[in-house]
Amino acid sequence: SMDERPRFVEDMTDEEIWKLKQNSRGVNDDTDGPIIDIIALQKEHGMERDDGKMEMYEYNRLVTGLPQHQIEDMLLQRMQKEGGEKDPSTNSARDTTTELKGELAMTMGLQLRRAYVNSIAVLDNGTLISGLDDGHVQFWRRGEMVKDARHTGGCVDEVVIFPSSGGSAGSGGRPTFATAGDGSICLWTQDGNHIASLSCFPGTTVASMTVGSITSEEEGDRVYLAACFRITRQTDPNQFRLPPQNESERRRREAAEMQERMIQNQLLDVTRQVKVWMYDASEKNNGRVAFREELVVPNATNAVERTPSTAKVANFAGDLVCGDEAGLQIFDATRERRFQRKMALQFQYLCDIDCMEPLHGNYLAVSVSRKSTEEISVPSSAVRLQMPTSRGVYIVDTSGATVRAVLDGHRDRVTCIRPLPDGRLLTAGGKFDATVQLWNSETLTKVTKRDEDDEIKILTESKQMKKPGYVFDLIVLPDSNGGAVFAIAAARYNTINILI
Repeated sequence: SMDERPRFVEDMTDEEIWKLKQNSRGVNDDTDGPIIDIIALQKEHGMERDDGKMEMYEYNRLVTGLPQHQIEDMLLQRMQKEGGEKDPSTNSARDTTTELKGELAMTMGLQLRRAYVNSIAVLDNGTLISGLDDGHVQFWRRGEMVKDARHTGGCVDEVVIFPSSGGSAGSGGRPTFATAGDGSICLWTQDGNHIASLSCFPGTTVASMTVGSITSEEEGDRVYLAACFRITRQTDPNQFRLPPQNESERRRREAAEMQERMIQNQLLDVTRQVKVWMYDASEKNNGRVAFREELVVPNATNAVERTPSTAKVANFAGDLVCGDEAGLQIFDATRERRFQRKMALQFQYLCDIDCMEPLHGNYLAVSVSRKSTEEISVPSSAVRLQMPTSRGVYIVDTSGATVRAVLDGHRDRVTCIRPLPDGRLLTAGGKFDATVQLWNSETLTKVTKRDEDDEIKILTESKQMKKPGYVFDLIVLPDSNGGAVFAIAAARYNTINILI
């Protein structure tokens, strides 16, 4: 078998070589002090962390970073400053945890590479996954790229991680994460093995994708993947340029125009739908995961004849949130594991939704940009959300169907929202803003507390991070030992910046 065949040193990573040397010597590297281990950023504890360097240097041809001992010292300082106090009853860090300093610790990727990093995600085992617009899917561990795979198609627009289930995610052919782009969705194991592909409707590709799980006492957890779509089919503007010369040509042209209208209407119908793939561990076909497909069709929440195209989807505590230019619709799963509409929240004006992210409790952060100044009417089946600003991040209380606050600290639309483990919030602005803002947890907690004052609070005070500037995506890199210290990975053009 492959496991019994000899492995050569040239085929092994530095981490594997170090572990073999430690095992052969019988070395136990346990220490009494605290150990912070951020898998993508740091070497294995005891392995080259004292690298003898004094400034940023080139780890390999793809990675440049601060010396490992300096990274460890900076992380320990954050722990000792704010997260060092322990609760004697639980032996865990107190609620007030570490503050992100925004120091650039490492850069991953080729700065001269033509492909941009569109999306990043982190697996449960700490591996950082990056999806590039040339179709490459890269795996990063311990300051080096350990694998480079290819998505089916020429572009990766989004990477999402499936919920773990008892530590068995990715085992036995079960998918651990999914990549989407160029008209297809690929499912992968934890080791980077491509196990299945899900096709989009012809002429479309994924516009937004999310994953979640539905819990049932009778059947256990069932995992779902949901996606909405955008049109990619190109039409020829000159195909009907020449006038028909006779009756036969006129009839052929009428038939071609009718066919083109039918195709466009079918594609528009597709963009209004959300497709859901659902599976559980017990449903397998010859060792492969068996999926059940379902179409969720949001209703029009405004008084117009057509249903708007769905722009974003998000998993919200097991519910499925679908957002379009008119508002938000929340679906929950029935006992038969099918989604039904639970709530409809309509915007005061037509808006573009740039991103959505669930927060703690019943709160949802939605970045919107107003696209009209005319108020839209509200049907009896929906609740209106007031919109005091033309753009910003709206903190929506779904239980009360109200807007609690608006984060208005960027000069451009907000393209990425990332909640932090310490209760703070990161928001990234568009090209004309090109900043990442850090929002204080105390401020966010204050505005989400229920009181008699129903006035929407406009928040403008935030801390601008020195790095990284304009980014495509942000993700949290946790401490694998369960500590409070964390790092941030930012997709910036063709590289990944890690901040501590």
